[in-house]
Amino acid sequence: MPRNTPTQRHADLKNEFYDKFRARGGTPDSEWRLRKQIHRFKELRAADAEEIARLEADVEALAGALHQATMENSHLRQQLADRHAVIRELPTQAPIGR
Repeated sequence: MPRNTPTQRHADLKNEFYDKFRARGGTPDSEWRLRKQIHRFKELRAADAEEIARLEADVEALAGALHQATMENSHLRQQLADRHAVIRELPTQAPIGR
C-alpha cells in the first residue's frame, strides 16, 4: 500500500494526527536530533566528495609523472644500447633539508 493511501482514504485520521501534532507544540526533540544528524552527514559527505576529487587529481598527476619517467627511462635505455651515443651524467643535488 502506498504511503499516502491512508491519508487520502481517511482524512479524519490525517486531520486528527495534525491536530495532535500542533497541540504538542511543534517538532519533537527526537526529530530535531535526527535533522541535526542528517545535516552533519550531508556535510561529511560533501567533505568526502571534495577529498575524493583531490585524490583523483593527485592520481592523474602521479600517473602523468610516472609516464614521463618511463618514457625518459626508455629513451635513456635506447641511447645506452646505441654504443655511439654520448651519455652525460647530470650533477646530483644534495637532498633538501640537509
